[in-house]
Amino acid sequence: MRAKARRRGPRSAGPSLAGLMAGLGVVMLAVVLLALHSTVFELVRFVLFTVVVVTLPGLALWRLIGGYRRNLVEDLSAGFAVGTAAQVLVYLASASIGLQAWSWVWAPVVLVVVFLDRDARARVWRRVEQPLRPLQAWLLAASTAVVLLIVYRRGPGAFLPAYTDPLRAYPDLAFQQALAASAKYDVPISTLWLGGEPMKYHTFFHQATAATQWGTRIDLTDLIHALSWLPLFLAGCGLVFALATRLTPAAESGATWAGPLAVFVAGLGGAVQPLTAAGLGGISTAVAAYLSPTQNLGVLIALALCVVAVDLLRADGKPKARWVLLVLLALVAAGAKSTILPVVGVGFAFAFLQLGLMRRPTRPAFLGGLVALAVFVAALVTIFGGSTWGTQIKPFETFVQLAPFSLLVSNPHAQLLSGATTLLSWALAASGLFFLGRKWRDAGAVFLAGVAVAGLLGTLLTTQSGVSQLYFLRTAFPMIAVLAAAGLANLVGRLGDRKAVVLVGAAGLLGLIGFAVARSESADLRGIKGPWLWTIAVAAAVAVLVAVGWKLARRPGNFFVALLGGAVAACMIGAALVPLQAFVSDSASNLVFAHPFRGGATAAEAGAAQWLRRNSKPGELIATNAHCIIERDGLCDSRHFWLAALSERPVLVEGWSYSNQANRIALAEDTNPSLIPYWNREQLAANDIVFKAPSPTTIERLRKAGVRWLYADNRAGTVSPSLRNYVRLRHATLDATIYELR
Repeated sequence: MRAKARRRGPRSAGPSLAGLMAGLGVVMLAVVLLALHSTVFELVRFVLFTVVVVTLPGLALWRLIGGYRRNLVEDLSAGFAVGTAAQVLVYLASASIGLQAWSWVWAPVVLVVVFLDRDARARVWRRVEQPLRPLQAWLLAASTAVVLLIVYRRGPGAFLPAYTDPLRAYPDLAFQQALAASAKYDVPISTLWLGGEPMKYHTFFHQATAATQWGTRIDLTDLIHALSWLPLFLAGCGLVFALATRLTPAAESGATWAGPLAVFVAGLGGAVQPLTAAGLGGISTAVAAYLSPTQNLGVLIALALCVVAVDLLRADGKPKARWVLLVLLALVAAGAKSTILPVVGVGFAFAFLQLGLMRRPTRPAFLGGLVALAVFVAALVTIFGGSTWGTQIKPFETFVQLAPFSLLVSNPHAQLLSGATTLLSWALAASGLFFLGRKWRDAGAVFLAGVAVAGLLGTLLTTQSGVSQLYFLRTAFPMIAVLAAAGLANLVGRLGDRKAVVLVGAAGLLGLIGFAVARSESADLRGIKGPWLWTIAVAAAVAVLVAVGWKLARRPGNFFVALLGGAVAACMIGAALVPLQAFVSDSASNLVFAHPFRGGATAAEAGAAQWLRRNSKPGELIATNAHCIIERDGLCDSRHFWLAALSERPVLVEGWSYSNQANRIALAEDTNPSLIPYWNREQLAANDIVFKAPSPTTIERLRKAGVRWLYADNRAGTVSPSLRNYVRLRHATLDATIYELR
């Protein structure tokens, strides 16, 4: 009995009632947001799958392998990340032998084993060691709720219902859905919108979504457009908090607000925005949480990877079982987002150098870096096939692509000024970084700093269409937010007053108000100098006001420290001004968030595509006359993916954007991959002539190409009425007609 008690460890206090109530409030908000765009039956199935098939077995693995039990926020968030990673790997294995519909079976096996084995049950189902304090729990709940509401407002709230209004669409979501549709049946994933051409891309989100679809039977449209974003993002917020508490333990620093602040800054901060006509780079997690599902998953996996890495570096690689978690997460990171392993690898390199200089064991950093490098190289060969997806080495080209450049284009130093403006904006928003002090002796902090530097350099030294190199910085930004919050906590900690949260809160609130005034007063000023002077003046005024108030209240500490703390807090929290304004302002939203535009499907077109899914077999090839979401001045924006997405069937030629071949051509010709002409002119002509001037010869040509169905889109162009003389009419709507080749 004594040995068993020692193995289980001492009992510790569980979470407080106040903490549980705060968490329950966030959960209820999440359920309400999901319920706004789903049926009750869909919601129940999705929640049960997320909890029972992903989170609980993931939690069991997290605690059983890693020996974790810090607090419920961390354990549930990390459990969801580990469960998702395990689900992806199981799905890949089961899909390769045609058993993808049963990929969820691993979860009940894990839960049964954990329940039946007494030792495993004791290690998994036990109380936490460091439950959140009530104030900490409510601050975390408040910051998470605010970020969630903003993401919802500029995500599902702006784009749903899907496939009903052709003037309110976002083609990338249809692209993601088409890949998820391929993941249901294909190993490896293919470009359904281009005849099933092989796809070299980070596709693990799509395998995870396909696994969820098979397990719940919820339509992919509802999963991708309305449901799957929220648990990924919510768990990411929890892991930002978990990472921040490692750098600022509340028991030591008294900064119970540091973790919640990191969640707020990571979600909505990132860039001080003095210009009313140009955004200075959207790098916060809220920007891509909805419209880039691969980034949403990537950030979650990257954060879980960083949590484990920090713990291994601090504990000299012990307990050794945590290396299993690191390898598991690294394997999934390789196919979740291509930006993760490079920045994590640089983080381990930074830690290796720091440990070496301090004459401490470097083995954990070396092994971690080796794992990141080995998995990344393997992914380059097996997942990406050597493709760079259009990424080029062009130092500082980012400053030409970002918005400030267009305001300064007439200036001979426009690129330099654009760079200075952007970097100043980012630096002020993360200014707490510069006050970490002795925390630089911590290998975990140095590792995160390496991740931050790698994210910044990846963005500044490379270029890609659509400024997609920003994803390097977006991947690293949650870690930057954690370091910035820890630095601010360290700075105001020098005041020697645990009520410094009042100073931080007051400075942040005044910063939001002051920056709003500065933006309003400088709106009519030309150039960038005036708006920046207003912004810096406001930050200084807030700092002075807060510091004077602090001393008038007879609080302890140095006036200069209070002044500096007020300025940093004003800039970090004030950087969230424009995203907060985006909740009610479309003009503010356009500076940070993407907005709907034309090119989607009508309800009739979508209904016809869904009919095709129900009445055809997987793999049956479709031909269509619809290729361009926008066609103007001889240019075709070929991001047309919704037919493949909704029908879940390969299309001979629908669009051709976002394919490996399109990226290769665009890279060689230095053009926009979405606007290049289709490279196989003969195939496209043979496809389109069937709809314009059908004949037995043209029909036979498509039949030999393997086409079984014709999807005639009346909005894409005139369809010959004689087509029905050669093929069988199967379904007709106002905007689309479906034929079957006889």
